[in-house]
Amino acid sequence: MQETNKITHLQMIQEIITRMGRNSFQLKGWAVGIMIAIFSFAGNQSNLKCILFTVFPLIVIWFLDSYYLLLERKFRLLYDNIRIKDDKNIDFDMNYNSVKLQIGEHYKISFLRVVISRTEILFYLTCIITTILIYIFA
Repeated sequence: MQETNKITHLQMIQEIITRMGRNSFQLKGWAVGIMIAIFSFAGNQSNLKCILFTVFPLIVIWFLDSYYLLLERKFRLLYDNIRIKDDKNIDFDMNYNSVKLQIGEHYKISFLRVVISRTEILFYLTCIITTILIYIFA
């Protein structure tokens, strides 16, 4: 049985998931780059302004990165939904909001859950704590 429509639709969704993952990875690189650039401009200053000037962009990037991760999770749910459909029911719909979730699965697409997910919180809290320690002990 040939399922070319399903395969094509799944490939389209997979490309979006890959792009979201790549965006998230690049944002983490930008976060480190911005942090290091601000450190170099601040020099030996260790006041509250420098800490806030470094931490604020990290928090903004954290939320943007979490948004990309949230979109990735939503498209993964769409991918799973399309994966189980029959080829004749494939309509190439890319609306992830049309996916029906089971009761109790809404936590998978909660923005707050994504912000405090293991990967996000470990990376960004490490950056923020490192920033504070560098300014305090510099």
